[in-house]
Amino acid sequence: MGGAWQETDTRDIGVGGAFLLRVAAPVGAALELVVAAPGRSEPLVLAAAVRWASPDGVGVQFLDVDIDVLLELNALLATHAGGDAR
Repeated sequence: MGGAWQETDTRDIGVGGAFLLRVAAPVGAALELVVAAPGRSEPLVLAAAVRWASPDGVGVQFLDVDIDVLLELNALLATHAGGDAR
């Protein structure tokens, strides 16, 4: 938040958090994630905190996410996973 913009890919994304590939940030760092969602005119914006780091990227936890955004994220994940994203 308040830093440089960086485009990346995610791995293991869920309604609680995600792994961000090729991102270097210290544990505890606050991030704002902008997630493009197919079929949606505006991206989902999620506040997150870095919970762990590895040479490949960082694991983040989503923070204080509005329930409507969580429901949209869950629907998006279910569409891409081919089922219910829990």
